[in-house]
Amino acid sequence: MARGIMKKINEISTLCGIEAGAIIYEQNNPEVQVWPSDSGVRSVISRFRSLPGLERSKKMVDQEVFLRQSIGKVYEQLKTQMKETRKKEMTNIIHHFIHTTEFNGYLMSKPDLNDLSYVIDENLREVNQKMKGMRIED
Repeated sequence: MARGIMKKINEISTLCGIEAGAIIYEQNNPEVQVWPSDSGVRSVISRFRSLPGLERSKKMVDQEVFLRQSIGKVYEQLKTQMKETRKKEMTNIIHHFIHTTEFNGYLMSKPDLNDLSYVIDENLREVNQKMKGMRIED
């Protein structure tokens, strides 16, 4: 387990271009493991301790805070992806109507119709901007 952790710390250190160190205590192993070396860990700790208090505390997070931050970032990515997917669904409905003249609006919920209206309005704004741009060029 410690070997895998050390490998990940090495990868993060290399990819991010940062100094890192690890002190690993395993429950069933009385020997403490350090990475990259005793002097390397001491150097990282020394540099960290030399930072002003505010700077030092700004960079400190425990596992709970780290996980909350990670979950928050993933949640924001999910919301963005859901919006993009919704816009694509509505765009597909518009394309289907353009090509077949079939529109089953009576089967759609009010939120669906609101989203469809928003996408149509957004597309109209885009078309108007392009037309204005064409007039300026002429």
